[in-house]
Amino acid sequence: MLVLLLALGTLWFVQRGAVLPNTSVAGIDVSGMSPEEVRDRLSDTIETRETDPVSFAFEGEEHVLVPREAGFTIDSDATVDAAMGRGRSGLPGDIVTRLRAFRQPADLDLVEVTDRDVITGWVDELADRLDRPEIRGGVTVDTGQVEVLTSPSQGEVVVDRATTVQLAVSAVRAPGPDAFDLPAATTTQPITDEEIATTAEQVERALAEPLLLQADDATLELAPADLAALVQIEERGEVPGEIELQLVVTPERVDEVIGELGAARFDISPTPASYSASRTPPTTFDAQLDATFRPVSASVALEPGETGRAFDAELAAPQLTELLREGIREAQLRLSEVESDFPTELAEELRPTHLLGTFTTYYQAGQVRNQNIQLLADVIDGALVLPGEQFSINEISGERSCEKGYEPAGTIVRGELVDTCGGGTSQFGTTTFNAAFFAGVQLDQWRAHSWYISRYPIGREATLSYPVLDVKFTNNTDGAIIVKTAHTSTSVTVSLYGVPRATAVSASHSDPTQPRSFQTEVRNTSELRRGQERVIQPGTDGFTVTVDRTVELAGGGTDNRTITTTYVPQTRIIERGTATRAAPPPPPQQDDEDDED
Repeated sequence: MLVLLLALGTLWFVQRGAVLPNTSVAGIDVSGMSPEEVRDRLSDTIETRETDPVSFAFEGEEHVLVPREAGFTIDSDATVDAAMGRGRSGLPGDIVTRLRAFRQPADLDLVEVTDRDVITGWVDELADRLDRPEIRGGVTVDTGQVEVLTSPSQGEVVVDRATTVQLAVSAVRAPGPDAFDLPAATTTQPITDEEIATTAEQVERALAEPLLLQADDATLELAPADLAALVQIEERGEVPGEIELQLVVTPERVDEVIGELGAARFDISPTPASYSASRTPPTTFDAQLDATFRPVSASVALEPGETGRAFDAELAAPQLTELLREGIREAQLRLSEVESDFPTELAEELRPTHLLGTFTTYYQAGQVRNQNIQLLADVIDGALVLPGEQFSINEISGERSCEKGYEPAGTIVRGELVDTCGGGTSQFGTTTFNAAFFAGVQLDQWRAHSWYISRYPIGREATLSYPVLDVKFTNNTDGAIIVKTAHTSTSVTVSLYGVPRATAVSASHSDPTQPRSFQTEVRNTSELRRGQERVIQPGTDGFTVTVDRTVELAGGGTDNRTITTTYVPQTRIIERGTATRAAPPPPPQQDDEDDED
């Protein structure tokens, strides 16, 4: 026992103030060293561990974390204490540890101090610098300054902060330099820098000089400022990195910009095909009573129409896009072709072949009313009525006002004759009605005069008064109808040329029935001396008459219609003088045949 105690005492004495045998720190042998020797022996390793860089690579740059600067250190005192503390924790365990130290090595770890918060702060600072949203970038045009602007494109970057912190912590705790790719979620740059630069150059060329557009004699020069207002840059494609920028001109921009500059200068209205026929028909027809009219072959010339053209934003937009992309400074503008409402092909198909119906009425030469009749005839001459369309005198002529050249003349107003602008034109209405009657077309609207007027066919006449009283018919034939008019100093004629639906049209009149005598109205006037009188309006008896119209259809059968007309009596108006002095002579008696318009 004494020997054992002496041996242990000797061991304790020999190992006092030194690290036990077979002891290493981080693989470095420190056996038998004093604390100062251990510190010196480990100093290089500690320096290396605290300064070994941890680098994160991103987009061609290295972002370096130095452990010592990021909260990682080696506690050298604690490490030395750990080495010196082997076998010095107290008896009896120290006896076993010291004995085993001769044959059982022990490698101790460096005592590391890691401040995770400091590392997290370093990662956050790095992420704040690198994180970025996606920016599409592109090319725009400053229309005010006529300047092409570019903005860079970039993909999105989101650094994975948690993963980066974990990598950094693990790396600083391990020996040796470490290099990683920075954990980050990224998206591809939507539009490449090359695409932006190429497009910007193209737009700058497009705006560099004016662009001249021509179409025959019409020209329009678009200044750079105008072009800047036209140009748009649009994206094509959806795959990031493959998106293309394209210079385009849209129809909406074309309408807005060129419309204001005068696009209408390029427009030419189409010319419809037309027919020409003699205003004087090949035959005269003026039957007052029973009569039959048969279509007469006639020559109607066809004047071919011409297509027009119109500025069309839908056509101009792609052309302007092409011109500006290619840098072309002058071009013939593409225009849309405008077909007339009545093209030549259709006119040939519907071309009149016959005089369907004609009628002539007469008047005394030199009357004011004749001017109104002739003016209205000139307005209506050449009217075209296509199959299915309706003819209307009022619609063509509009109001027959003095401003249009019509003169005041006799008109029936509430049972009396008074002068109004356009008076007398009802005779033209009667003439037109009879031409349509014997042409066999569909009669739509007419109204006979209130009184019977002897110059007109009994029961087969019509009055006019804008806008209510009108003469209308519908073209129910297979061809076009052209209305031709003619007038002389004593007559007016209306003729309808077309394609016959009838071989003959007849009118059969009944004898007048239901006669009604006119009344006499006496009025006093100071314009006449006592004992003098004058007839202001002659009286006419009223009666009823019927007219049977028979249309013998070309395909067989007939189209029959009975027209009943009731004429009211025309009141006889007499003025008697009341003056005691001589008065001017009475005016001439008014024509007893003036009508409602």
